[in-house]
Amino acid sequence: MNEKQKILIIEDDHDLIEAFSLILKSRKYQIVRAYNTETGVKMIKQEKPDLVILDVMFGSKGKTKGFDLAVKVRQDKSMAKVPILMLTSVNEAYPGFDFSPDTDEEFLPVDEFINKPAQPDELAEKVEKLLKAKTSKWANWPNRKEIDLD
Repeated sequence: MNEKQKILIIEDDHDLIEAFSLILKSRKYQIVRAYNTETGVKMIKQEKPDLVILDVMFGSKGKTKGFDLAVKVRQDKSMAKVPILMLTSVNEAYPGFDFSPDTDEEFLPVDEFINKPAQPDELAEKVEKLLKAKTSKWANWPNRKEIDLD
């Protein structure tokens, strides 16, 4: 029997996690959740997900802890291969800012971006693409100085 592919959603918006979970469970994926980056790191190591969906902004002050977590994942060989789909509302809030894995690779080693609010079909398409790849294109990203998530 084939085991369901596991997706870890790291996002502090409980409603958004629930919406994404419903969309992805309907496509037969197993969903695990973390509501902050600290728990997210632990969950990546424990759950060994096939894909991480990661928010950029966390907390009421809008800290960009998602960026730090993406770098931390790439620095740790036990997590480095997991593909990351980054969620952002920055591109919508600041048109022209436009994060892209093609232009921001040195700054941010993620595999794909998706703007909030994500459309179900676009979310499913990007998830499927990354799961097919089976490993991050950044798996061998150069080690950098450790980042503290606090």
